[in-house]
Amino acid sequence: MSGETVAGDRYFQPEVETMARADLEAIQEAKLLDLLPYAYERSALINATWTEAGVHPRDIKSLDDFRERAPFISKDAIRVFRDDKGDPYGGLLCFDESELTAITSTSGTTGDPTLVPEVWGGERREDATPALVREFYEIGTRPGDYFTCILFTFRGAFFAMVHSLGAVPVFLDHHPGELRRFVELSLELRPTNLYNFSNVLISELARTCEEMKVDPRDVMSSYHGIVHGGEPLGTRSRKLLDEWGVAGFEHTAVGDAGAATECREHDGCHFWEDSVIAEHLDPDNNETVADGTRGELVVTALDNRTMPLVRFRSDDLVDLTRERCGCGRTHGRIKTAGRKGDEVVIDGQSVLPMDVWEAIERFDETAMGLFQIIRTGQQMDALRLRVGHDGSTKQPDELSDRLMGAVTEATGVTPEIELVPNDDLLRLGPPHKIPRVAKR
Repeated sequence: MSGETVAGDRYFQPEVETMARADLEAIQEAKLLDLLPYAYERSALINATWTEAGVHPRDIKSLDDFRERAPFISKDAIRVFRDDKGDPYGGLLCFDESELTAITSTSGTTGDPTLVPEVWGGERREDATPALVREFYEIGTRPGDYFTCILFTFRGAFFAMVHSLGAVPVFLDHHPGELRRFVELSLELRPTNLYNFSNVLISELARTCEEMKVDPRDVMSSYHGIVHGGEPLGTRSRKLLDEWGVAGFEHTAVGDAGAATECREHDGCHFWEDSVIAEHLDPDNNETVADGTRGELVVTALDNRTMPLVRFRSDDLVDLTRERCGCGRTHGRIKTAGRKGDEVVIDGQSVLPMDVWEAIERFDETAMGLFQIIRTGQQMDALRLRVGHDGSTKQPDELSDRLMGAVTEATGVTPEIELVPNDDLLRLGPPHKIPRVAKR
């Protein structure tokens, strides 16, 4: 039945997933010292950044040396290099373009889409576990299962991750227009897990099932769980999943250097420290902040030999802990709070998109939770929101008043509301992940 704990061991690689902290750090250090000279020699951006900082890989002999001396790179540095040099990969590509086996991209909701080149085989580390395999096993994927893959820009070798578990991927596009087919395939094949759902698709699935006169609980009855990513699920989406009897598992990026996903404890998203070094820094002074508190996520990808990120400032504000999880895993966990560049401050009150989300999706007309904060700078004289609605209201002023009251209650700040059709906002990005902040 949907949501039940699957039989058998919950660890795909138990010796790695429950490894002692000292052993994890030994793996990190060995991989790091192997990676640095490689990246320094092959990545133009990393070479230029380290040369300007007066640091060479031979100066780094330990994790402590790395944290103390290695310079940072950022999205802005990658974009500047890309534009100045005419290099679509921002100076990070370590292979000749003729050796690439695939190119995907980020969705570009926080800036220009970033190309993600891939090379499978060749110099790719043989001991690297593809992202999401451990997570899919934890959620319940087993040999012989059908696995529903609802994807947008990231595709690449996703099928290989599912195949490595002995499961069969069933591919659909991440678009509301695919939901009728999703219903049909779910009832016919009875897949056991799904990646990747979203607020928009969950809301639309409820409507689609109503139109098709099918019970969504039956449609979702075979799923042990669904993975949702790109943005957190809102309260309304979680309520629908609960009504359908299926567990949702949050999924987030680890600063473009990997992925992190909830286990069945639902107490933060696990990232895999045998393949990424995650630092947790005060964005103002670059000092390490205490475990369990909020800081900027800075990452180094240890297994990516194609386009390695070395001390990459993600701009993501996260709560990070390395305390052993209730599931027994020892790798760190993060809870994403937002992005540094998304914060606005009105009369001393800080507001991030998550602060207004639940207030907006509270009403039937705005149940999709589509909105944008209109940001002219961090300090603003008013909170300006563009909110999507379904077109059913005959009294837009009355809806604006209700939204204004709900947002004021949630944030302590009275907003200015601009109502627009949902479709206007959906056109701004993949249907699951519109830009939540529009910067002017």
